[in-house]
Amino acid sequence: MNTQIQVQSQSKAPRDGLPDLIMAWARDAETGEPRYIMELGAERRGGKSACVCPSCLAPVTAVNAARAEYIRRPHFRHPPGTEKQSCSIVAARFALLKEVQADGWLQLPQRRRKVTAIGLSGHTYETWVSVAPQKVRIADVDFQDHTRAVLSLDDGRRIQVQLTGSATVSSTDEILACLTLHIDDPQASFFSPEELRKRLTLVPEWLCWQSHWEDRALEAQARGLLKGQMDDAIDAPPPDLDLSAVPAELHRETVLHFLAKQILGDAGKIRAPAIHHEVSKRVGPSVNITRTWYKPETTYTLTNVKLECRFGHVVPDIVCEASDEDGNVSPRLFIEITVTNPIDEERKTRLSQEGSPTLELDLSRTGGRLTKAEFHDMLVREVSFKNWIWHPEGWAALKELQRQVDEEVQRTLVKAETARKLRAEALAMDAGEIGQQYLAAMTSYLEQQYLLDAGEPGALRETVEAARVETMRLADLLGFHGYFGKTDLTKAQAVRVLSRLLSLKHDRGIGFKYATGFEVLNSIWQLKDRNRQDIPMYMAAARYWKIRLNEKQVESVRTWRHTMVTSLKAGETTYLRSSGNDRLLTLLFPDLAEILATTTGMALLSRFAPNATRSVNRENFYTGAALERWLQDHPDLALAWAHLRR
Repeated sequence: MNTQIQVQSQSKAPRDGLPDLIMAWARDAETGEPRYIMELGAERRGGKSACVCPSCLAPVTAVNAARAEYIRRPHFRHPPGTEKQSCSIVAARFALLKEVQADGWLQLPQRRRKVTAIGLSGHTYETWVSVAPQKVRIADVDFQDHTRAVLSLDDGRRIQVQLTGSATVSSTDEILACLTLHIDDPQASFFSPEELRKRLTLVPEWLCWQSHWEDRALEAQARGLLKGQMDDAIDAPPPDLDLSAVPAELHRETVLHFLAKQILGDAGKIRAPAIHHEVSKRVGPSVNITRTWYKPETTYTLTNVKLECRFGHVVPDIVCEASDEDGNVSPRLFIEITVTNPIDEERKTRLSQEGSPTLELDLSRTGGRLTKAEFHDMLVREVSFKNWIWHPEGWAALKELQRQVDEEVQRTLVKAETARKLRAEALAMDAGEIGQQYLAAMTSYLEQQYLLDAGEPGALRETVEAARVETMRLADLLGFHGYFGKTDLTKAQAVRVLSRLLSLKHDRGIGFKYATGFEVLNSIWQLKDRNRQDIPMYMAAARYWKIRLNEKQVESVRTWRHTMVTSLKAGETTYLRSSGNDRLLTLLFPDLAEILATTTGMALLSRFAPNATRSVNRENFYTGAALERWLQDHPDLALAWAHLRR
């Protein structure tokens, strides 16, 4: 480290001209201070100079000292035969130091110190500390020998100055700040003080310290900062943790466990993740049976937090008592902290066999680097780094889900086998025969349901349920023959349509509170617009089955018919019926086959509005008003139709 003084003008290499140079500076033999030749009086001329060479310490002669006239300028000269070595260079250094003292001020450079350390993780930490540059006043210069000097400052501090550019500082008993002045220009040896002062420029940014008063304090400060960094990164052992008996590869993991115990003990709580179980099994090519269970996140209140206590065959990292937000108490909660290697299946099995809920904090997801604050948040609040290794409630729920799924699988298999047998039975029977049985079962069900709803004596809910089950069984048989498909009535819709047709056929309410067929027909006529499309079918069926009507009722029916005809002739779609249900209705009511054929939307338009039939391409394909009505009646298909039109 060098404190450099730069000479502004220099004509040749420092040592090249030594034989041609004169010495204008020497060392006072008594005081040791630098002496300029022009400072000497006549009494010190010649051999009486009382000065010595600052380099070889040989007495020197003051040539032409205190003379007003001279051929060769005044200078110091060695006695004949003396080996001069690099005397002019050393004289130049003395001259420069003299001017530093004369100026009285010195700009001290910044002192910087770096300290490094390796943490438990193997990561290298470093920190820098410094003392700012400062300008100081020189009180005294003590030339101790021909290579060193000591500058005494006004505040009592001292700086040891090395007079050779490449010399190293010798050790001393007392602490001195040490600078090196790199002065190797012998031409400076004959400069006057005024010339030196003009020609010298101190370059602070080139100044470097060899040692400093504050070195010990700076190093202590740096080590303190470094320890703070390592402590914050959880990469140094706490002062109250003894790692002497712990293998080196487990030091950091042990520190994390120790710190986790402190954090949880101080915080007194920990946020635990939710538990979600899903059990799924596939039955056949298209049936998937799934059951799920969920326990939401919860915050546990912790007490009696301990580190690495043995329980049977396991030693959990942390053990504590815990109670959740609902007040459920766990006498023991195990917490495992994973740093690098995951917990293997054998350890998971041993932990679960102990029967205590076990929570894992997986630090491997952090990349191995985290601060104390981050570690605190992970332990206390975060859940993304946590998972349950085992939880008694979750384990019991999982077993229950597996049981439920297994039972459902068995029910599904039994149901599939029953359906297979039922299909075989259905296909072996005539569809018409099944249809008549279905219609009879439907009649029984509707009548029993009416009696039960009316509170009639003897009406039993069990009887109604048995009739309903039989009706659904026969409907399933019809389903194997292709009925109740996409274009047919659904099984639920069939109950409503059949109750009306059966009431008209038997001229009494079946499934209705009405006593006569006309009363049922009147209730049908009261339906709102969007449900009136089947009214022509019901009107024709009532006429075909000849329900009883008095004169007033006949007039009402005639008025209704006139209203329908007027609407049809006007091109309205209110009474346009789709033929999608006719296949099933023809099976159940063969005598209505012609009625059904003549009351479809196509048939009615052909009869009452022949010009409107041009909008119809073929059976069940509509355009214009008929299409709009069909889309209103089938909202589930309207979106698909809109997509096809794009």
